[in-house]
Amino acid sequence: MKKVLLVFGSYADQRQKFFDTYMSPRNQEYADKHGFEYLELKDNLYKYRGNYTWLKFTILEQMLEEGYVTDGDIVTHLDADMCIANTDELYQTNKSFSYSIDSGNTHCMGNYSIEVNEWSRKLVDNILSEDRYQALNDAVSRHERFGYVNSFWHEFREQASWYSLAGIKRHSDEPFWNLPDYGWHSDKTEWTEYSLDELYEHVEVLPTAWNVTEMEGESDCQFLINKVDKKDVIIRHFAGGQQWRKEWFDK
Repeated sequence: MKKVLLVFGSYADQRQKFFDTYMSPRNQEYADKHGFEYLELKDNLYKYRGNYTWLKFTILEQMLEEGYVTDGDIVTHLDADMCIANTDELYQTNKSFSYSIDSGNTHCMGNYSIEVNEWSRKLVDNILSEDRYQALNDAVSRHERFGYVNSFWHEFREQASWYSLAGIKRHSDEPFWNLPDYGWHSDKTEWTEYSLDELYEHVEVLPTAWNVTEMEGESDCQFLINKVDKKDVIIRHFAGGQQWRKEWFDK
């Protein structure tokens, strides 16, 4: 079995130096510790559908098509603005697909782990589906807290695609942990691809400690819905333009 830790690490500002100094060595340390090949991509990155965030699945699709990974292999992806604060914990899915509900209470695609099999290959196809994109990219919905109406896909792209596949409502001030079935099928539509039985069979939802986006004293916390004690954080995600803090690398 091959295991790949996939990270895209290219910035045009001061974040690149921080990534190279702190994130990249920590990722390599983690990969070595847990038997991953560390695949860090910086060159020739491109915007797909107008944004780089789609690359976390388009590059995976390319890896599958080219046979870089095959059935039984594991690919774990981390966004470049993530710090692995606790390197002892293994991020390797126990099903076909794993991700975390973050502290901001989203089913966050900032990181994921996938085992290559028939189901997960189809998952990648579904997330990138052009038919789904064309039908839903400009569709508008109402934000449950703020009341404005706009395109969820314009804001969250590949994450919005997963929401449509699993039938997840756009926002909840109630922790998704407290909703039935993690919020799967809370907004079931004709675009919902997976039954609850299929989701439970193939998808593992990891605790919030695996993706801490909002943190008291470090972010504006307007969406701090799932709190995690600092000592329990496994992955600190400096999302939404937060300051990247080197003290997390001393944990």
